[in-house]
Amino acid sequence: MAEAEPETVVGESRASRFAGATDTAWPLARAVDALAASARAAGRPGWIWLAGIGYPTVGIGIALGVFNSRMAIGSSDLSGAFAKDAAGLLLLFPLALFVFRLQVGLARIAPPGIWERLSQTFGRPKLRQAWRAGSGLTWASGGMWLMLQLMQGIVLALVAVPLVHVSREAMENLGDGWGALVWVVAVMPLALMLTLYSVLLSILHQLALQSLAHNRRGVSSALLHAWRLAKHDPWSTARTVSVDLMLDLSIWVLNAIVLTAGALLPVVGGLAGIVSLILLGFAGVTRAGYWARAYRALGGLSPDDGVPGLMESGTPLD
Repeated sequence: MAEAEPETVVGESRASRFAGATDTAWPLARAVDALAASARAAGRPGWIWLAGIGYPTVGIGIALGVFNSRMAIGSSDLSGAFAKDAAGLLLLFPLALFVFRLQVGLARIAPPGIWERLSQTFGRPKLRQAWRAGSGLTWASGGMWLMLQLMQGIVLALVAVPLVHVSREAMENLGDGWGALVWVVAVMPLALMLTLYSVLLSILHQLALQSLAHNRRGVSSALLHAWRLAKHDPWSTARTVSVDLMLDLSIWVLNAIVLTAGALLPVVGGLAGIVSLILLGFAGVTRAGYWARAYRALGGLSPDDGVPGLMESGTPLD
């Protein structure tokens, strides 16, 4: 009985560390309040929701990690799969540029001070203001996305695929029993590693997008800045991601209900797709506001703070 007490204390310590003390910069309660405030700010319908449809999400990082794990396990022609993906991206290249500019523009107008100023002046922030705020950063935003995809692909090609092929050879040469053991010991942890790695890249994307939008720095500089912010306080970073995933889960559930209703009721089938896009747009604008708040709480700076030496934005936000 005496030996069980330290385990309980450690468990409570970890739980309280995750929740964060009330005097810390970014406790769990403040993160939840930030998400709620972001949802209220984004709640008024407008064309700005179009910018939110393409805004990145940590939930997509989880889905991408699972997809890449399945591709590594099930694809015998990984180079062919990448070639098909590259061809598809080339066809969508003009649309991608449009999305990249709106992503970084939305990140720029998402901080509470800017959002409130635009709301007081125009009733609500406009899509054109996100578009204008992203001026000059389209290629940097797209380059950041491409760099993160390359980082994902390199790990997949150099680590995941060779290990999966070795595991297949073990199953064929050593027998099903030993092969299954190799699969459980090596391949399944690999799938988990790929998923966690994808989530980490998604976190870097969120923070680097804010850094790029506010400070108009280069892609490598923005990613390095994001990494420093994320690793400086891992518990605060974990809280930020956990609360963001609450938003993802809520939107997934609502989307599932809407799409299921559309499938069961053909009369409203077309409307179901529109409602699904509206939900994604609202969630994207909410997420931009949430990560703008998190960026500041985790230590990110902006010329809006009046810090000497930071590049002023030459793009009008009005």
